Amino acid sequence: MDRPGRYHKDVRTRTVAIVALAVIAVIVVLWMALAGSMRGGVEVDAARVRRGPLEVMLPVIGIFETRAVELPFEIPGRIAEVRVREGALVRRGQVLAALDNTEMQATAEQAAAAADAARSEAVRATAAVETARQQVVQADAAHRAALANLQQVRSGARVEELRQAEAALAAADSAREQARRNLAIQQQLFQQGAVAQSQVDAARAQARAAEAQYDQAVAQYAAVRAGARPEAVETAVQQARQAEAAARGAQANVRQAEAVAASARANARQAEAAARASRARGQRIFLTAPFDGVVSRVYLSPGSPVAPNIPVVALVSEGGWITAEVDEADVDVVRVGQVARITADAYPNQVFTGHVTRIGGQVEIRAGTRTVRVRIDLDKPAGLRSGTSVDVGLVLSSLPNALLLPMDAVQPGENGVNYVFAITKGVLDRRQVNIGERNELYADVLSGLREGDVVAIGDPAVMRDGVRVRIRAMQ
Repeated sequence: MDRPGRYHKDVRTRTVAIVALAVIAVIVVLWMALAGSMRGGVEVDAARVRRGPLEVMLPVIGIFETRAVELPFEIPGRIAEVRVREGALVRRGQVLAALDNTEMQATAEQAAAAADAARSEAVRATAAVETARQQVVQADAAHRAALANLQQVRSGARVEELRQAEAALAAADSAREQARRNLAIQQQLFQQGAVAQSQVDAARAQARAAEAQYDQAVAQYAAVRAGARPEAVETAVQQARQAEAAARGAQANVRQAEAVAASARANARQAEAAARASRARGQRIFLTAPFDGVVSRVYLSPGSPVAPNIPVVALVSEGGWITAEVDEADVDVVRVGQVARITADAYPNQVFTGHVTRIGGQVEIRAGTRTVRVRIDLDKPAGLRSGTSVDVGLVLSSLPNALLLPMDAVQPGENGVNYVFAITKGVLDRRQVNIGERNELYADVLSGLREGDVVAIGDPAVMRDGVRVRIRAMQ
């Protein structure tokens, strides 16, 4: 019975011994590792305190925006050609696509021909008015001569009346010759297609009337010489009446010719307007760029039918701007003309510069936050894509010659006191520092460090005053 008890006691003793040996081994290993670490020093990153410019900025989030349009044709048709590809740079006024213009060209030619014909008709109608006015002048002259003849017949022949009869005869002869020449002119113009048959007929009637008036003047002259007879007086009365009717008819012809000419001119104006509209419609077969930009999409290809307001090409402006959301509490420090520094995750190691050009006039509430929209124009094209999210720093102040200390090296202490670990001959030296203006990366050192001092950057848990360190990398 005693043997099993002693056996178990021996087993427990050996187990305790083995555990003790294992613990001792671990302690030895840790001591050796710690000793090796102490001999070489703790590894830390470091930075040198230096002079340089420091910008204090208000950080905000923004979106890069551009002017974007989808361009349709104004008229229906079939696309004849698309002259650009997606990604192509285009300039304002450049033709992007065109419709088939076969039918519209024929329509434009017809409209132009109709306008030419209408203008020619207006010219002919205007010439007819001038001819009718000349006929009025002649008819009035014949009427006056007939009245004078009647007066002479009634009063009997006198020396003066005889002279008047001779003058009337001469005037009638001149009118007859002029009417003959006018008839010849109208017949020649009719053969050339410049006047209508009605104008020739009117000129022939005028010539006949002038011939008759001449015959009357001859008879009147003979009557004056022979003395007044009842039948001569009656004849003179009839001649005067006929001359008066002829004058009224000539005046009516003028009014009719003027109405025809006015209508012809109106028709010419309408035809010219139709021709201009046809030419303008012909210009609308071209789709042009409204501004300099980049073709972002081509929706249709040559041969495709297209209706008005159906997008054919999409265009975005080559440049753009940043729209930033500034918290309502910070908007009072934002000013038009303020410098902005822009960075984007999609474009690492690049910093773009811009200026505030517009500050929104109202507060917008989004997702429980109250913000004001601020527009920032880039100083030069940045190649950013529309919709890119960017980080914006609005420069509030700038120190051209600050003593720069990386914020990663600053260790906050109690009561608002800040510390750093300076590295002096490979040993950490905990120092209190007083810092002024700062941004996310650097602070301006007011006291506690000098230019050229080296400070440690690392895990605060492993850095202690007097600990030896090895610099892994210098920032």
